[in-house]
Amino acid sequence: MRAASPWLYLAVVLCLLLGGLGGWLLAATGLAEEIEGPFVKEEGAGAAFFNALLFVSLLLAGALLLLALTRIRFALVKALGYFAFFMAAFLVGETFAVACGVEPAPATLASLAFALSATLSLALRPLSPLVVLTQVAVGSLTGSIIAAMVPPASLVAMLAAAAAYDLYAVYKGPLKRLLDGLPKGPPSRGESERRPSPLTPFTVNVGGVALGMGDVVLYGATSSLALLTPSPDVLRMLLVIPAAIVGLALTLKLAEKRGYAPALPLPVALALAAYLAYNAIKRV
Repeated sequence: MRAASPWLYLAVVLCLLLGGLGGWLLAATGLAEEIEGPFVKEEGAGAAFFNALLFVSLLLAGALLLLALTRIRFALVKALGYFAFFMAAFLVGETFAVACGVEPAPATLASLAFALSATLSLALRPLSPLVVLTQVAVGSLTGSIIAAMVPPASLVAMLAAAAAYDLYAVYKGPLKRLLDGLPKGPPSRGESERRPSPLTPFTVNVGGVALGMGDVVLYGATSSLALLTPSPDVLRMLLVIPAAIVGLALTLKLAEKRGYAPALPLPVALALAAYLAYNAIKRV
């Protein structure tokens, strides 16, 4: 991540708002109860530990796969990224079309058209504001879907584990090797705003900053958690959002020294701290 512009903060605020809205829609329509995933839906510390371990294992496996593909050909990494984005866009399109009352068959056709057009647009014009908006929407609403797959305690554990893993992966693990293999010498602010990150489509290019799509997904999940659990509360989400933004601002300060920094640890840590503190105070 490099020096930020106000557009980055606006994009993250929008991501957090959409994540909460998506979670609310899934819960209000009852679709959240029907969404299945690889995670355990039971409550309890054991289930939370298992889900967090599984989630981090999936993140690590994905990072190792990307690293292996870079040793073969970087074009394979890009192809995998576009395929992943296509699948995420299709999942989001179909899930929320059904949540809005669209019949399954038309929802599938519309979702295929949306996913195809969104992926082609990302490949051709990654810096377009409309493409950035689409990436933010797809990422944040994917986070809402993930939040619906697990109980609140599991989601808190998954977010905390992902933030810790992100810190390791970027500074010591596979993502560090991937980032170190990119061209050195960051461009000037003007150049970075005109040129997409070499890691597109795994990143959202906003105002010269490359924000990871995985970060967008987990920001959306965090906001969905904040709005809905243990009961719907808009004020709680509105307190969590600025906490995450403060974390992002601190992250950007760190990124100025190295050209990149993990975008999960500080925003997620401060957001979860605000979430847990608010719930604790409300119970008193």
